[in-house]
Formats: sequence, C-alpha cells, structure tokens
Amino acid sequence: MPLARALKIKKLADALGAEALNVNLANVKEDDFKIIRDSLHDNGVLVVRNQALKPAEQTAFTRKFGEIQYHINDEYKMPGNPEILILSTELDAEGNNVGIPDAGSDWHSDHSYVDVPTAYTFLQSVILPKVGGDTQWIGMVAAYEALSTEIKDRIDGLVGIHSFNRFRNSRMTRLDRHGDGEAYYSKRSPPDAFHPIVRTHPHTGKRALFISPRFTLGIKNMDDKEAQPLLDHLFEHLIDERFIYHHKWQKGDLVIWDNRQTLHLALGGVKLPEVRRMHRSTVVGEIPV
Repeated sequence: MPLARALKIKKLADALGAEALNVNLANVKEDDFKIIRDSLHDNGVLVVRNQALKPAEQTAFTRKFGEIQYHINDEYKMPGNPEILILSTELDAEGNNVGIPDAGSDWHSDHSYVDVPTAYTFLQSVILPKVGGDTQWIGMVAAYEALSTEIKDRIDGLVGIHSFNRFRNSRMTRLDRHGDGEAYYSKRSPPDAFHPIVRTHPHTGKRALFISPRFTLGIKNMDDKEAQPLLDHLFEHLIDERFIYHHKWQKGDLVIWDNRQTLHLALGGVKLPEVRRMHRSTVVGEIPV
C-alpha cells in the first residue's frame, strides 16, 4: 500500500498567500493542523486544494480554530447548519436569492463593524462559473510596513470608527436589491465599533493596518476635515499591486484567511445563468489592540 504524501505548503505571492497540498480537512491530523494554522499566520491567506467538505465537515474544521461567529444575515444561513453562510448567485423558483449574491463587493475585513471582529474566514468553492468570481486580498502587514515614518507616527494610537450601515459611509453606493436600505442597514446595524487603525497580531506580533473602505467611517475624536483625507490617503496606499494576491478559484478550493492582517474583495463579473456558490464560515477573534 503506497504511503500517503506529506502535506506541502507552497508560496503563491510575495506579499501574502500560500497553498496547501496533500491534506484532507475532513480528517486532518493534529500535526498537519498545526502546520496549516502556522502557515496561515505566516501568509495571511491559505488556499487548501482538492477539498469537498460537507457543511458539517466544514463546520467541524472551522471549530478547530475557535468559536464560530455567526453573520447578522439570518436569511442566508444554511438551514440545519447555520454556521454556514451561503454566498450564491442562484435564484429559487420564485426568483429570490438563494444566498448573498454580491458579498464582499467592497474591500473589507469580516465583521470589523462589531466589538470583537472575525479572526478567520473559511470559504469553500461549491459551484464555479466559467467567467468571473475571482477574489483578491491585501496584505495589511506589508502595507503598514511600506508606509513612511511620518505617516506611521501620525496614525499611531488613532482609533477608527466602524459601521455596517452603508448609508452612513460616503464611499459606498446603495445596492438596489435592498430597496431604500432602511430595514437592511439602519435597523440591523450594530452600534459603532472602535478599533485601532494599527493593530498588533496576537500570534505573530506584527503590526498591520486595520481599516477598510467598506466599514471604516471616520477617526474617533478627529474632525472629518482632517480624518477623511487621511483615510483616503491610506485607502489609496492599500491597493498597490505589491500588497495584493489575486485568486482564480479552482474546483475543490477551500480558502482560509486571517482577517487581522488582510482585506478582501470579491471581483464579481458572474453573468446569469452562470452560478457561483460558496459556503462561508467564520471564527470570532479578539478585541484588537
């Protein structure tokens, strides 16, 4: 009987991103799990190839990293397995969305709009379109380290204001499928969360920017006349190709990312009747410091 091949980690891009080969996450060995976790911390994004996890198996693997974090979108949680959030362009017989069709359409870190944001996100490809549906990530450690000393000194100790409410964010546009948005954004949006603009990773000790165009509205105790130009400068700095990993999904990909040191963006471009369906789970982190 041939010996099983050993888990292999390969770097995908300079700023961030690696892939894991020769592992089955439905029955992962403890030694391999530690390698996966450490590789994720080292690379920010880990693409685990050739997976076909059932929802319960994805949930079980997710729980190895910590406590499940549930999304505020109850209508798109998987029936019988609410730990899984469905992201999909599919429509049911009545023409309603099966999952969130446009999730991640702006640069963000998951759940930064709550006091205890997400540590890890797990996204498994279930159905892939022929065209479109790629995802990008920004390495926020590399982005921070590339800032000038002057800007680092200026933002040290500053606190960002984060909100889910898209209509309070002048950088965001209204999504037509939510109507006037009052019920979807204003009524379900949690109270503002306040996080340091630069946070320290609890495992690596590295410093990273912790802001996003989607959720960061302003800077605490700073007038918008000063805060918004500063945020604009930082947001423009982030989207440099040096800091970005671009992922074209393959069948069987399960991608894990560390929200404490990355932003991500779903690029869209899927045209009906093509379908893109993903299953997402998340683990709660810690209060950023």
